[in-house]
Amino acid sequence: MIFWGLLLSLLLAQSPESELRTASSHPMKFQLSLPKGWNNEKTWPVVVVITDAARDFAGNLAVFIKARQGRPYILVAPHVVTSGGRNYRRADSYRYSDEDWKRVEADGDWRFDEEGVAAVIADVRRKFRGEERCYLTGWEAGGHTVWALTFRHPEWFAAVAPVSTNYQGRWVDDATFSRRPERSKLPVRVLFCERKAAAEGWEFFMKQTKAALDAAEAHQFRKPEMKEIPGKSHGPLAEEVLEYFDGVRAAAGR
Repeated sequence: MIFWGLLLSLLLAQSPESELRTASSHPMKFQLSLPKGWNNEKTWPVVVVITDAARDFAGNLAVFIKARQGRPYILVAPHVVTSGGRNYRRADSYRYSDEDWKRVEADGDWRFDEEGVAAVIADVRRKFRGEERCYLTGWEAGGHTVWALTFRHPEWFAAVAPVSTNYQGRWVDDATFSRRPERSKLPVRVLFCERKAAAEGWEFFMKQTKAALDAAEAHQFRKPEMKEIPGKSHGPLAEEVLEYFDGVRAAAGR
């Protein structure tokens, strides 16, 4: 649903900006936004935000910057290449060089993203005192990336909040689903806009999301929650995502 990503970009033309950075050990680019009052005297929670197929990394992250308000989250949007179809290089939001694209081709899409996201998380921990485990969210076609990261690396995350996601089993199979014990404890809440307020496609996303839930159950992941948000239209649901992470943190005494 690229239309919705483009519409989001137009609506956010005057939104707060984030900083574009490159991971120190990988070509992965990412947007970074530090919370108000950030300092290096304590650790800070990190939210990794995966965009939809429109790949408006800065614009999508701006929704979360606005929703964050006084919350302590470091917000990060990696410039992934797996959040949608194969025509990703047509997106003018990418800032990869010809050499970077050669790395993508040599590594393959998933390896590039998997290693790149790991490098981004490592940088945020080291340079900005990010907590050991991150929070993860993404919407629409970003679900391909979100679910693969969740299923392969549950130990990376403190909680996951997929939103109206696509899922076709990309980048995972029986051999690559994690068997780590963290999978049975990882909190996952899937958020959906209100059905009657949604654009055409609500059933499509629900069907694919349910396939992801079936995959989670088959591989002994903690059963994800499902929550429909009354009165909300289709989008990344940033406020609701951050409220969920707030609750996870509170329950953990953070």
